[in-house]
Amino acid sequence: PTRELAQQVTEALAPYAGVLNLRITTVVGGMSITRQSNQVRRGTEVLVATPGRLDDLIQRGDVFLDDVAITVLDEA
Repeated sequence: PTRELAQQVTEALAPYAGVLNLRITTVVGGMSITRQSNQVRRGTEVLVATPGRLDDLIQRGDVFLDDVAITVLDEA
């Protein structure tokens, strides 16, 4: 998804995440990778990501997908 779509998804999920006490982190290109990395390292239950930035964070060793229980892909 594009950065704009990732932001829209995050905004749509925020009310539900708030009720369920879940942390959402959005990682997208064009923004500080260091800041996003720090957010992910603090922990998150829901990660909304563009493919390129997710790959960047995996390659840096900042994101591990070992414990992922549910994955949703949007091929738009």
